[in-house]
This record gives sequence, structure tokens and C-alpha cells, in this order.
Amino acid sequence: MPFRRVPPAAVTNRPARNLEEIDQVAQRVARETGKPLSVYVNENPNPRSAMASMYHRAGGGRIVVNPRAARQVPLNSWAFIFGHEFAHHVHDFGHRGHTDPEQELRADILGAEYAIRAGYDLVPYLRWMLATSRAFTRSHGSMHERAYAMARYFGVRGEL
Repeated sequence: MPFRRVPPAAVTNRPARNLEEIDQVAQRVARETGKPLSVYVNENPNPRSAMASMYHRAGGGRIVVNPRAARQVPLNSWAFIFGHEFAHHVHDFGHRGHTDPEQELRADILGAEYAIRAGYDLVPYLRWMLATSRAFTRSHGSMHERAYAMARYFGVRGEL
């Protein structure tokens, strides 16, 4: 999918005001999967939880978000995070910690395609990824390496 810039008015780079706004982003991105995906967003009561996790069931699932992240992550970034989770679900690869960096990057790319089609902007998301963490895990690899790999895949040059 060729990368295209989205007009700035179409995206929101501020944190959500409430969980309903985050859920609206999830719904918008879910429609772009091309599957009848029914999802709903809840806040995880554990502040040490992952940023977002999807609990799968036939036709969709429940997404739980970290309460701290719910107040800090920009809405535009949530679109790509949800797209990533939906890619795991729709394409049935690497669920709940049983992944490798290659599967995570595939979910990043497919999820980014969903988010872009839903009207969200890749460049602010990549910038957010690069500013957020230098973490590396065996299952997910390096967030920075994944961000740069996505930039190469979508042909983003000189904007990061």
C-alpha cells in the first residue's frame, strides 16, 4: 500500500478525553479490516498492564487498555495500536505473548494499513513510537527497529 499523507485536520494527536473517544477510534479502525469485527474497549484495572491487549472471541473481542496509557497516548497512536491488535486477530498469528519480532512487525504493517485507511497519520505514530521507549523484548523485538522498518516499508523518508 503506498503511503499517503493525511490532512492534519483528519487526525487527532492529543490524548483522549475519555474511554469513549478511544473506543470510537477502535471502531473506526475495525471497519477497515474488511471483516465483521465487533470490538469494545475497556480499561484494565491494573496500572502495570500492557498498553493494550485484545481478548479474542469469534467475530471480535474485548480490548483492554492500560489506565495510564488511556490518559497519555494520542488518539492517532491508538489507531495504529488497535490496527496492530486487529491484524493479530484477523490474520490469526501470534497471540498473547506467543509471538516473535517478525510476527509483531507483520502486525505493525497490516495494522498501519488499517489505520491509514481509517484516516490516521503514520508519521506522528512513528515519531511517538521512537519517543516512547527503547525497550526490547524477545517476543516483540525493538520498538525503534520496528518503527524504522515500518518507515522503510511505507516509504517514509526524512520525516522522522
